[in-house]
Amino acid sequence: MFDPSQALAGLRIPSDLLIAMDNRGLHFALQPYHFIIRAIHVLSVGAFFGGIVLLDLRLMGVRAVAPLQAFVEYTIPWLYLTFAISLVTGAALFLYDPLHVGSHAYFTLKLLFMVLGLVNALVFHRWMLADALKASIEMPRSAKLGGAISLVLWALVMLAASLNVEGAPKVLLTGSAEAAFSR
Repeated sequence: MFDPSQALAGLRIPSDLLIAMDNRGLHFALQPYHFIIRAIHVLSVGAFFGGIVLLDLRLMGVRAVAPLQAFVEYTIPWLYLTFAISLVTGAALFLYDPLHVGSHAYFTLKLLFMVLGLVNALVFHRWMLADALKASIEMPRSAKLGGAISLVLWALVMLAASLNVEGAPKVLLTGSAEAAFSR
């Protein structure tokens, strides 16, 4: 049976590098606060993703009843703040136990989608945002495309992150689907 985590093996961070990044002093210093850092991370990621969904849907023309300018002025600072909090807490969670976190099957894929999402945002802000802000209600095709690409990329980040917390499916642990169902 196809194991998607094995298909991503070439993308994984080398274990030697993860071991070299392990800092037991930092681990023990963060240990009493780990649950707080994790909670802040989950909340900030949720707030960031919610803001991204609202902005991208607006760029795609969903519920476009008002000009984009006011919406962007409110949303963009929120996205910067929540992304910064997510980035700092995510880095702290990674450095808390780099070997464990970095060896998750979908961790590097999540990072790759994050980089692509940031590149998409940079390209959009640099070359397409001005045209979108000039539009009264109907968004230009470039804004719709940029919003759709952003929505897909950030949804893939969330998917990869959620797959990281799951163990290997039991079917994959037994070797085949038939073996799993024949018991």
